[in-house]
Amino acid sequence: MAKRARLTPAALLLAGAATAAPGYASDQPWQVCTRSDVKALRFITVGEATLSRHDCQTDDLQSPPLRLTFRYFRDVPGDAFAKAALNFLEKNLQATEFNRYQDRFQAFNSHYQDINDGDAYSLTYREDGLTLALNNQPLASETGATFARHYLRIWFGETPYSQSLKENLLDQ
Repeated sequence: MAKRARLTPAALLLAGAATAAPGYASDQPWQVCTRSDVKALRFITVGEATLSRHDCQTDDLQSPPLRLTFRYFRDVPGDAFAKAALNFLEKNLQATEFNRYQDRFQAFNSHYQDINDGDAYSLTYREDGLTLALNNQPLASETGATFARHYLRIWFGETPYSQSLKENLLDQ
């Protein structure tokens, strides 16, 4: 069962970092709505994911604006993110859609960098597109809601990176 965010020091730190992120002007602060462990090989906890919104009281947690933040507890090479992202995009999109966006996906994924324990990636989905940031520093942006919705299928598609992560983040 998904857990609603509790007001722990870690949650407050994540929420504070989310509201202070440069390049994300908004008159509303981000609220951590849900959280989940991020696991590799289904049993090794490698980080924590949070889904944040300006208002968590919504029927559709996947509608914009939303922010997914992944804080990692170990070093991970950037190319591992890029390869995994492309793999799950291909699994979750019809071949024609994957082929149509493949170059854009690869260009977006090329901005993933090697990370260390404590680093955090965030994906901010707004109605006009998707922004990737590392430790609150924007790395890449893509315009278009369709691109953003397709990209978020890595975590929310029929064949997500992790079914339990999907269920926890979507409070299912």
